[in-house]
Amino acid sequence: MLEQQARNDLLVFAILTNPKYDVNWHHRIMGEKLQAVERGEIKRLILELPPRHGKSLLASILFPAWFMGRNPDKEIITASYNSDLAQDFGGKTRALVDDPVYHNIFNLKLAKDEKAKAKWKTSGGGTYTSVGIGGAITGRGADILIIDDPIKNREEADSDLIRAKHWAWFTSTAYTRLEPDAAIILILTHWHFDDLAGRLIENEKNGGQKWEVVKFPAIAESDDEFRKAGEPLWANHFNLTTLEETKKMIGLMDWAALFQQNPIISESQEFREEYFRYFDEAELEEEHLTINILIDPAISKRDQACNTGFIDVAKKKHQPFWYVMDDCSGKMDPGQITAMVFNKVEQYERDYPMANVKVWIETIAFQEAYLYFFKEEMRRRERYFNIGELKNRQDKHGRIRGLIPLYKQGIIKHRHYMSKGPLEMELLQFPFGKLVDRIDALAFNLTALSPTVTRKRTPYRPLNPQSLTGW
Repeated sequence: MLEQQARNDLLVFAILTNPKYDVNWHHRIMGEKLQAVERGEIKRLILELPPRHGKSLLASILFPAWFMGRNPDKEIITASYNSDLAQDFGGKTRALVDDPVYHNIFNLKLAKDEKAKAKWKTSGGGTYTSVGIGGAITGRGADILIIDDPIKNREEADSDLIRAKHWAWFTSTAYTRLEPDAAIILILTHWHFDDLAGRLIENEKNGGQKWEVVKFPAIAESDDEFRKAGEPLWANHFNLTTLEETKKMIGLMDWAALFQQNPIISESQEFREEYFRYFDEAELEEEHLTINILIDPAISKRDQACNTGFIDVAKKKHQPFWYVMDDCSGKMDPGQITAMVFNKVEQYERDYPMANVKVWIETIAFQEAYLYFFKEEMRRRERYFNIGELKNRQDKHGRIRGLIPLYKQGIIKHRHYMSKGPLEMELLQFPFGKLVDRIDALAFNLTALSPTVTRKRTPYRPLNPQSLTGW
């Protein structure tokens, strides 16, 4: 019977409770993932879809009702960018559970004592709570936490403060309501690299929880199992002409985020993938090189702080090309930076005996203290090398944009291992990406190579080797 199938299949349930429900292939994939959540096979799920493509109906309204029918004593919390939208989801799910069609599928009804849109119970002892992002969640736990559309609009997406508030609410309020072995479902359009989904994915890269990410661009960017590049996601509702008109109306930036789930899009990029060139080691053999080790220290080593930009660039005498030798950017304290610099200087002087190796460090305000660490270590090791200070008053984005003509002309070349790596991703995401530490350090090579700072320098020598600093 259909009722039995509906108890076991979310999409059959969707059709049986709403005969007009139009199932596309992407709904089937979503349904499979949501069913895996119900079975306990997926604990962390991110669904990235364009607006009006059925993500909220299936994941935020139908799935909670179906899940509670199969798990009548479980608790669900749903959240959205404001309480009105969250309560709207709650009201629609409640109406579904209160429908006679639902009662023919599941032996479950609403409890008589509590039927408010935002907070209600079932006859099986389960509970449903809806709340706006940032709101309090008291007295209820969650076996399933569903967060649908945490960001309201572009203004919120671009606000560092709002994004930080969302993260704080997620970690300090929502996450603390989870029952043991609970699942989280995040449903959204990917507004910003640093939105909630972006932070969770970045956190995973740094050893955090693993997330299953299902991403559906409105127009396919490459061939896949269900469509070819350039084809729409749900042609029956949004054909290619409609989508192209939407793209022209809302602009590339919002189109990329809302409809393609990718704030990077070739038409709006200042640095493009086709600009990237690569070099082989043979190009540097037996050459008189200048190798600049460029360091842009971060303020803090905390997780949410910027990275220390740490880029090495080689240049041949009387030739324009830059060879990006290495990218060791990351979170480092002064001691780690100092140790790495000494190791790199020794390595380059060993591997490139005809090279002139120089170290350059940005010294603004507190960062001048880094010179102390270098000079103390030189004195301690009795190992001296050229070290220069970079003081650039040009704004960061302006400095980085100075690299664009060099990339366009193929003057800057990367090592092959850097293909599609963090440095190139920062370039492709600029200026909308979360981080610019690597490319900012790379841009300092423009200053290091300028005539005003590249005059011949003598290696540092302490004036008084017995003093504390040698200065």
